[in-house]
Amino acid sequence: MRLPLLIAGAGLSAGLVLAAIPAHGAARPNAVVLTVTAHGNSSLKMVTLRCPGMTEGHPYGEVVCVVIDAVRGNLDRLPGDPRRRCSERYDPVTATMYGLWRNRTIGWQKTYPNACALAAKTGPVFRF
Repeated sequence: MRLPLLIAGAGLSAGLVLAAIPAHGAARPNAVVLTVTAHGNSSLKMVTLRCPGMTEGHPYGEVVCVVIDAVRGNLDRLPGDPRRRCSERYDPVTATMYGLWRNRTIGWQKTYPNACALAAKTGPVFRF
């Protein structure tokens, strides 16, 4: 199975991101790893954001930093877009976010029935 290897690789990436952040100092930068895994073909998309600063890897990086800050790192609080209509087609995707936000470790993972449902619930966060 490739999925456990992909998840392990994503975890390793998070460790590298967190290791690059200074252990001492008054304020550590906000740094998160965002991933989207498609179950049907076990593909993985991943981007790392450091806010403010390094957001070039995400087309909506600056906006996503503001959104994550507004919900205090809890993506379950995202309002989503109730007007967006998605098909009932089952093609599951799993989205994860982990890292440091406001000097605390955060982690979040959720599986959606398809990519449209993910976009409807999370807005620009996982559009990379």
